Amino acid sequence: MKLFLGGQFSLYIPGHPPSVDVALNESARLSEVLLGLGIPVADIHLVVVNGQLVEMEEAVVSDQDEVKIFPPVGGG
Repeated sequence: MKLFLGGQFSLYIPGHPPSVDVALNESARLSEVLLGLGIPVADIHLVVVNGQLVEMEEAVVSDQDEVKIFPPVGGG
């Protein structure tokens, strides 16, 4: 799985890369994969899997998927 880390999420990965490859032997809940990487799921606002906006609670991913996660965006 190719995981793109929007916002501050790269800070949870050593070296702070903008994306990481995550090897998955079988389909898994995205929330479990992210928690295993140390990424706080509660801080994620948007999830895109293979170009489709999905709900974190429903997302199941496999090794071939492209996933993008984003925090809430603020401005002023």
